[in-house]
Amino acid sequence: MRVTAGMNMRLHLVRVLRATVYCFNIHTLVLCAISCMSCYVAMRMNWSYRLEFSLMALGITIPLTFNITQAFTRRERALITLAEMKASIIALYWQHRDWPQDDNFPDSLGNNRSAWAVQFANVALEFLTHVQQYITTPEGYESLSEIRLRAKRSTLLALSLGDTRLQPVGDSDSLAASFILRVQRINRSLPGYTHIQAAYGCLSRMSVMNEQLTFKARYSRGGEGGLSRSAQYLRYLMAQMEQLRMIKIYRTPFMLRYCCSVLIHIGAIVLGPYFVHIGVCDADATELWGLGCPAPFIMACIYAVICMLLLNVQDTCEMPFDMTGLDDVFMELTDEFADVLELEQPCQIEGDGSCFDAIRKAARDAEQAGVPQQSADTAAGMM
Repeated sequence: MRVTAGMNMRLHLVRVLRATVYCFNIHTLVLCAISCMSCYVAMRMNWSYRLEFSLMALGITIPLTFNITQAFTRRERALITLAEMKASIIALYWQHRDWPQDDNFPDSLGNNRSAWAVQFANVALEFLTHVQQYITTPEGYESLSEIRLRAKRSTLLALSLGDTRLQPVGDSDSLAASFILRVQRINRSLPGYTHIQAAYGCLSRMSVMNEQLTFKARYSRGGEGGLSRSAQYLRYLMAQMEQLRMIKIYRTPFMLRYCCSVLIHIGAIVLGPYFVHIGVCDADATELWGLGCPAPFIMACIYAVICMLLLNVQDTCEMPFDMTGLDDVFMELTDEFADVLELEQPCQIEGDGSCFDAIRKAARDAEQAGVPQQSADTAAGMM
């Protein structure tokens, strides 16, 4: 108990130390120094003005809080989608492993080493590999919004005129088509494009294997005997992959994030006279400090620390798939699926009174009598 309590205390201290370093990193300390320098210059030059501070709060902290909320919402949605994708592909794999009625059926139930199970598992592992590589590969562009900005011509001129439309309504059809072609050209040149194409190729192979499973399960047509679930699982995989793709390419408001960062750094300079105006100290504190009233400097540092903390949290949570942020989604899709392959063992149900005993008995009798396997299956079905 004492060892556990000591380890918990050390772990708690490490957490506090990490949080302190995260809060007061180099960028934050530099911004604090700039804010304090602005206050010092304003005090020496006798500059001050009165301002409603809620304007800064509404203009910076509330948008940052909104972005953080949206980023965490996207992260939670990504976690749920990944869990559903894992469940879908495992269920589809078990269906391909257990439904084929070969010569070893029903002893082949739960056998991960059968030829068909291994073949489907390899396709599933390849699919998960390409999905993970696609959503974790840096594209160079933050989102589809930045790609569209790159495809639009005279972007800076349009933004300076207050025109935020990427494709003006008055453009002709030919110009609109050329804009879409430029966007598509950029998308095809991104590193993740080959992975998403390869993932769809794996889904196509799964679709073919679903049709082959119909005959391996000894049904006459697709969807018979519950096999329609294989198509449903495949549809779930496609939908979940596209949901992850949408989370990756569509982010929180693109310009809002960078505008907040710009305003924070500008505010550290222009708010110096305001901090001097509202920072009031008694005579003893002023004499003890030696550089005038310390209240403006304290307020400037609090402003810099809070704003940079929110900005850092929003920046690390913005992309949940790059696995570089503290709260990003850490994915091991192929390893987790491989763990499932190692967990299951062939089912041993001999003599348990189940319906498979009749199949085994019919197969043994047919083997002794030299009756074809199809006739034995018919006999087992009549029992």
